[in-house]
Amino acid sequence: MLCVVGLLSNAATCTGCAKLWKSRYAMDDPVYAEKYAEGAEKSEPLEKLKQASDARHVAGLGGWYASGGAQYRNNRNSTLLGAELGYEYYPVSWYSNRLGLSGYLGHGDWFAGADLGTRLQMPTRIAPFVGVGTFQGLSTTYLDAGENQNYPDNRTSAEKEDDTIVVPDRWLSAVYPELGVHFWPTGRHRLTGYTRYLITTEGRKYDNWAAGLQFTAFER
Repeated sequence: MLCVVGLLSNAATCTGCAKLWKSRYAMDDPVYAEKYAEGAEKSEPLEKLKQASDARHVAGLGGWYASGGAQYRNNRNSTLLGAELGYEYYPVSWYSNRLGLSGYLGHGDWFAGADLGTRLQMPTRIAPFVGVGTFQGLSTTYLDAGENQNYPDNRTSAEKEDDTIVVPDRWLSAVYPELGVHFWPTGRHRLTGYTRYLITTEGRKYDNWAAGLQFTAFER
């Protein structure tokens, strides 16, 4: 987790800090550069604001992303840390699709699998967004004794005490709504913060909260 956060911070520092305060921040992208080849004069503050906030150039961009975050499991009151690697694409400036592989690990708890999602956002440099997604993979699952007809008699003392059983390789399916915000330090690099609520097929008792940071490097 710390490594991923460090990667995001270093990437943002190396690629974006020099351009954070420039109104024509995305001149590294050919679409944006052509549109704003002649920058607005200092006497045109509204035009400068337009240059600084316009992110319609992102249509057609695709790129690889890395994200790191935490997930809270309601049924165990436990927190898992993990990462996701994948690819995101903008068919149009206000809509993106995403596909990745993710894995999270906690104390005696884990899950890993594929994550597929879509996001709707404003075509601006700072862009709030809403999204939906689905996760499909394997997970360690804790079940109450009463929920498992094949509950074994040879339980450990810890399992007898809390009356649960660990199912190490159980399929986990979930859908989730997502809220977050994008920030473009340059025309081809994007930072994202997000939060999700995973609705699992196991029932509301087994739903999870997730939050994380994402860095994406795009190209045409």
